Amino acid sequence: MCNSMIEFLLDKLGITPVLFAGVSLWALALYLVFWQLNNRLVDLCGLWLNEMDRSMYNKETLERRPAGWEERNLLFASILSVIPALIASVFVFVILSATLGQSWALAMGVLFSIGSGVYQLGRQDARNSGTNRRP
Repeated sequence: MCNSMIEFLLDKLGITPVLFAGVSLWALALYLVFWQLNNRLVDLCGLWLNEMDRSMYNKETLERRPAGWEERNLLFASILSVIPALIASVFVFVILSATLGQSWALAMGVLFSIGSGVYQLGRQDARNSGTNRRP
């Protein structure tokens, strides 16, 4: 019953597996490319969620809360930081699908995801080995 309802809604909205895969690949690629911006967004959202907690609860309640409360807010902030990449990836995939076709948009998403992943690995490796360079 539930499965047929989900399939009906996906058909009604026009969401296909190719669209889902393309948007997911482009979201991954954009998230990796804009890694530093996303880290800053996570920090800002975490601070904002912590401030919201402090403004909603009184001092006694804040002192009684569990030890990992702020880490929980950082988890929620990191989940929320994916949303801008998803929104941008929808636009990128739709524009590329309209101009080049869905297969090319999907292939470019795969290539861009691989390229951004390799770039991030190289950037992290350069940062980590920056102190251990040979003369």
